[in-house]
Amino acid sequence: MNKIKNIINSIKFRFTLWYLLVLSILMIMLASGVYVTLSQVLHHNLDESLRRRAEQISNFRDVISIVASGTFEEEVEELISFYFYSEKNLRQISHKEIEIPVAQEIIDLAISGISSFSTIERSPGGKFRLYAVCYTPDNPFIRPDRFRRSQDFQEKLEIRRAALIVARPVRDIEATLKGLLQILLIAIPLTLVCAGGGGVFLAGRAFKPVEQITDTAREIEEHDLSRRITVETKDELGRLADTLNQMIERLEKAFNRQKQFTSDASHELRAPLAIIQAESTLALQKVRTPEAYQRSLEIISQESDHMSGVINQLLTLARADAGKEQFTFETIHLQTFIRDMYADVEILCREKNLQLEASLPDPLTVKGDKKSLKRLIYNILSNAIRYTAPGGSILITLGREDATAVVSVSDTGIGIPSNELPFIFERFYRVDEARSRSEGGSGLGLAMCQYIVDMHGGLIEVESQTQKGSTFHIKLPLVTDR
Repeated sequence: MNKIKNIINSIKFRFTLWYLLVLSILMIMLASGVYVTLSQVLHHNLDESLRRRAEQISNFRDVISIVASGTFEEEVEELISFYFYSEKNLRQISHKEIEIPVAQEIIDLAISGISSFSTIERSPGGKFRLYAVCYTPDNPFIRPDRFRRSQDFQEKLEIRRAALIVARPVRDIEATLKGLLQILLIAIPLTLVCAGGGGVFLAGRAFKPVEQITDTAREIEEHDLSRRITVETKDELGRLADTLNQMIERLEKAFNRQKQFTSDASHELRAPLAIIQAESTLALQKVRTPEAYQRSLEIISQESDHMSGVINQLLTLARADAGKEQFTFETIHLQTFIRDMYADVEILCREKNLQLEASLPDPLTVKGDKKSLKRLIYNILSNAIRYTAPGGSILITLGREDATAVVSVSDTGIGIPSNELPFIFERFYRVDEARSRSEGGSGLGLAMCQYIVDMHGGLIEVESQTQKGSTFHIKLPLVTDR
């Protein structure tokens, strides 16, 4: 049992370990998914805001002149620039004369009509997200006096197409993601610790029925087999407990049968052994007459025969309990079968001055073992003869009830009290006074009859009244016509 406990603890430990490992993987995957999804959503929202801002600026009239004059009202931390080619030179017009470090490739693509997003590093200010889009001014000619520093441009400029650059910092997104990462780095270990405790609790809860089964099995092993495992769940453990209970019940029945056999044998053999010992001791104490020796030997022989009969019946019942009793089933015509027994039984009845009658009108056929059926009917007739007073009568009848053949044995004997009827088929059970050992019975005959009837798939019933007689009904299934 200690090994079982160790195995259960090992399984619980491995269960908890695997539970934490799987949970860790799931938590990391979930945290990564949340982090990546939030990052994508924030960057997507920023890109959409840049696109909408670029469209809004493009709709302003003469926006390049407004930006160049420094009167453009930009949003907080927003950077706006226009790049264009003048006399084959790339020039820039930006609000507040702030230069945005944009790759020339992106500018060329925007001027050619291909808009794009990009992330740049600007010092100071950190990272910026920018959107480059093509801008076509309504009035391509811009006078120098419209610029903040007119000395930069001494003559009117012609701007046919320009690259509009709108940039915003990403520090808010980075701060948000950094905060989320810190939360996840704190939350995941705490979650794993709590989940580990929960895993240990769940493992203990899940294996509690197993421990209960183990404890109950230990108590059964140490004390008795009457205990049963009480697991009320309907899952696999519940079915396991039911299976173990059924196994324990079978073991209990087997041990009880063994104890019953030992007890019955010792109880039933004690009396004849005592008689044999007493007679032999008395016979050896002094010299006796031949008649006295003969009488002692007759008593010893009688008790020996009684012991032999009891032992044979006990061995038969023991083989039956172990399922080793062999039956050879064949077709039996009950009418002929009972008639063949009638002559032998009639001799016994004549010796006791009893009248034996038989009523066998129907030729009924059953499947059975001839030897055991003969023992069955003979035991019933033997009891009828033994407990019927001289001058009484015994009647054997054969009838049919639906698909059942009924062999009935009625006598006018002393009968059986009604309160004793439920117990007469138990081994070594004797009705007070009427079933005394002086009548020669062993107390196993009716138990043997019950077993034989059960093996043939039939029933045995009894009706009895004290001082009026008894009737035993043996019901056997008939052979069905095909």
